[in-house]
Amino acid sequence: MFGTHRLRVALAFSLLVPGRIAAQVPADLKQAMSTRDVAVAKIDAATWDRLTTEDFTVVQANGTLLTKEQRLAQFKTDTATTPLPHQEETIKQYGSAFVRRFHAGDIWVLDIWVKDAKGWRVAVVQVTTAKK
Repeated sequence: MFGTHRLRVALAFSLLVPGRIAAQVPADLKQAMSTRDVAVAKIDAATWDRLTTEDFTVVQANGTLLTKEQRLAQFKTDTATTPLPHQEETIKQYGSAFVRRFHAGDIWVLDIWVKDAKGWRVAVVQVTTAKK
């Protein structure tokens, strides 16, 4: 019984501890992240849609919560730009999900990636205005 308890504790702890380093990030996930970042900048709704879960939500820097449908509608009024370089980017694994955090321009972005039958897709994004 003691061995089973230790195993449960070890398993629970392993799910709480982030994956080691960015080098452990799967190549196909890195590619999906890069492709989606370009899709956001270029206002490529089809690619963005493909790399975004159906139950996606984003909290924008002004505090507005948007669903996938609402964010896609916003694309119609957005202007294409050049993707901003990411600074202070970290990608960590938590169980089967990956959390990415980076600073770009005047914002911090936190996104959560999951893999399903359609491949790697982002499920949640939080955007926060960066302090200067």
